[in-house]
Amino acid sequence: MERNSLFLFLFMMFVWAGLCSAQTTGDKFVLIDGCFFNGMPPGVRNDEGAQMIMLTDEKGHTALEIRLNKGKKLPDYAMKYRVPVEKVPGGEELLMISRSGTQKPMAVAGSNTITLDKWVGKPFPDFEVKDTAGRVWTKADILGKPFVLNYWHTGCRPCIKEMPDLNEWMKICPNVTYFSTTWNTPEQIKKIVENRPFLFTHIADELFFFNLFKVQVTPTTVLVDKKGIIRYWEEGTSESKRAYLLDRLKELSAE
Repeated sequence: MERNSLFLFLFMMFVWAGLCSAQTTGDKFVLIDGCFFNGMPPGVRNDEGAQMIMLTDEKGHTALEIRLNKGKKLPDYAMKYRVPVEKVPGGEELLMISRSGTQKPMAVAGSNTITLDKWVGKPFPDFEVKDTAGRVWTKADILGKPFVLNYWHTGCRPCIKEMPDLNEWMKICPNVTYFSTTWNTPEQIKKIVENRPFLFTHIADELFFFNLFKVQVTPTTVLVDKKGIIRYWEEGTSESKRAYLLDRLKELSAE
């Protein structure tokens, strides 16, 4: 996998760091088309933002406004996960600043990430991989139950931060096969997955799944149905993206 095209992801992490330090609530609010979200909303990828604008009011409340590329819009299902303006510290003022157009956009680099949307609706390809316990897995082993595949690495703070929420998925939807995949070695991930912990089945020191879909942004999460058909994926993570994926996983479990 070529990692130099992670530029946009690293740029986004720089932006998030600024949000964390300035936001008094610790939340990272994103504003798109006049709607607030906790992080990037579902159905919107990092590479779809034509402009990013850091909105800051006089009290230090912040939000990252993302103006989507021409022809792109928020999917209807994302609206379920929006945050009411009255629940966003400084929300009304931030909206006024956005509408005034007084704050200049930041430059945004393009991303050459090949996303997974071309795979949605198609069968998950055949594979043979070994987990950190030594078990060999093939496609036959994941059929008959929904399958979750989460991409991460040890230097990805958002990946590590979302692990407790992903563990909760295992309690809510127990009849699912859960994989994580990383290029880090078993020795490198041991401390994190044991102490955090992270309870997925771990495919470590392995680039097969990364190369299969040309995934270059972490975290990325893929949901596969009981018949082995890729149904959903999300690039990046946020409270709204995780809520959306969990809702979809519940539906796949009930099918």
